[in-house]
Amino acid sequence: MKRSINFIFFLVFGSMSIVSAVVAQTSKEGSVKDQEFVISKDRVLSLPKQNRAFEKLPVLPQPKGMGDMNFDVRPFFIAVPASLIKPNPELKSWETPELTMYPGALTLGYGSFLSPLVDARYMSTTSDTWQYASKFHHQSFGKGPVRWMDDESKESHTELSGDGSYFLEKAELYSSLSIRRDAYRYYGENLNFVIPPNVDFSGPIFDPNQQLQGNLKLGIRDVQKVGRFGYEGFLVLNGFKDSFLARERELGFQGTASFNPNKEMHGNLALMYYTTDTKDREYDLNRNFLSIRSQGNFSFGEVKLTAGLVLVAENDSLENPKSGIRMFPVIKSSYQLGRDFTVSASISGDVQRNTYRSFVQENPFLGPSKQLLNTITPLAIAAGVEGSFSDKVIYRGGVDLRRQNNLHFFVNSYADTSRFELVYDPKVTVFQVHSSIEISLTEKYSLQARVEYFHYNLTSQEVAWHKPTWILQMNQRFTPYEKLNFQANLQALGSLQARGFEKINTIPNAMDVFKLPIVLDLHAYLDYDVSSRLTVFAEGNNLLNRNNNRWMNYPVRGIQGIGGIRYKF
Repeated sequence: MKRSINFIFFLVFGSMSIVSAVVAQTSKEGSVKDQEFVISKDRVLSLPKQNRAFEKLPVLPQPKGMGDMNFDVRPFFIAVPASLIKPNPELKSWETPELTMYPGALTLGYGSFLSPLVDARYMSTTSDTWQYASKFHHQSFGKGPVRWMDDESKESHTELSGDGSYFLEKAELYSSLSIRRDAYRYYGENLNFVIPPNVDFSGPIFDPNQQLQGNLKLGIRDVQKVGRFGYEGFLVLNGFKDSFLARERELGFQGTASFNPNKEMHGNLALMYYTTDTKDREYDLNRNFLSIRSQGNFSFGEVKLTAGLVLVAENDSLENPKSGIRMFPVIKSSYQLGRDFTVSASISGDVQRNTYRSFVQENPFLGPSKQLLNTITPLAIAAGVEGSFSDKVIYRGGVDLRRQNNLHFFVNSYADTSRFELVYDPKVTVFQVHSSIEISLTEKYSLQARVEYFHYNLTSQEVAWHKPTWILQMNQRFTPYEKLNFQANLQALGSLQARGFEKINTIPNAMDVFKLPIVLDLHAYLDYDVSSRLTVFAEGNNLLNRNNNRWMNYPVRGIQGIGGIRYKF
């Protein structure tokens, strides 16, 4: 109320002042007019309400930026004396592992079919600069499956070999030398032959054959396997001869360079060159083989990719040389779908170098042949899977489809059925299915098994001579305790077919297809460590006593057992 009275008074006083000033300016000097003033003290003045939407927003204070905050850290010490610790040694017996290395080992054994066994080995164990190892092995069989004569169908194998290495700071110089002698009897006659009565006949003639081969290798390779660059190269000198007319000498070089810029990528380049001089009754060949292989491997997380190119130049005969270079792409990939499952696929091609010695190692009863050819694979497509159910079970499986030229087969010779000769099919399509499993239940027991199936689509040959249609392999190892070791292996080959003759006197000879029985071989091995130096062992082959014929007219020995001792020194 007091504020209203003051406000009215101030208004009245102001109005009177303005009026007086106006009158003073407009009225004549000295004139006076009558005026009436009304003062009402109860009048209330009010203003209309304004809309708040038109009010200005209040100005908020602007935040200041965070500046550096500094804190003083002052050391604070407590005067506490150090603890006095008095250690007391405890006497405890520790078993020191025996690390005695025995540089030498001698194995002596003897078994059925007049089969002595001698194996001696010696190697270096102390020097870090020089390392060497030597081996001598001999095993022979005085009797075989042919019982007409005691010393027929026998065989023997003797090998003397050695390896040596000299280590530099970043490289290793290495060499190896081996000499091997294998002796066989060509006993593959008709085993149903019966000597006519009252006839002075000494029996069929069994030709002996001694095959000698030597190998010399000189090389160098890097010892730093974790560096960006790696290399290896070696020279090879091989020789082979038999008791007949086969002779073979070859000189070769192989080199590999690798580049590893990082963990996700690495590549390599390989070069191979061989020149071979081969002689036999039907030919005298100078064969050359050159291949260059480049390959790059890449990793993109769970995906791994390999891309490369193979270049091959080769000639199998001077009479029919093939000029030019064959090119084959190589593309491989794998993808890890899960922690324990991986799928893979590949497209590739290659040329397999074949020599007379490689054929003899596959079939020791090979006789003269007309020509030696390499196996060409223009295209090979493969797909597979790999996984594990746990850390104890690993499985693999896949399919392969190959288009091959000059695929070789072994057939009995027209002139001498006890010997084999080579025949080729110019174009073959091979379909293969394979699967395997590895089981390691404990450290004492493990099992590996593999099954393969083959289908051949031929163009010139009637059947795939002596090629199995299916293969089964099983390997088991059981170690009930540390000193006892037991192994059992089973191998089976099925659907083998061989070439026979209906009428030997016909020209040309009429062919007949013979289906050979399943080859089933059960092998067992047992050894026991009598001491750290002495071990006794026993071994058995063909324990099922099968009349196995891997090659036509060549049955293997029956149940064969051998036992002996092994001594380390």
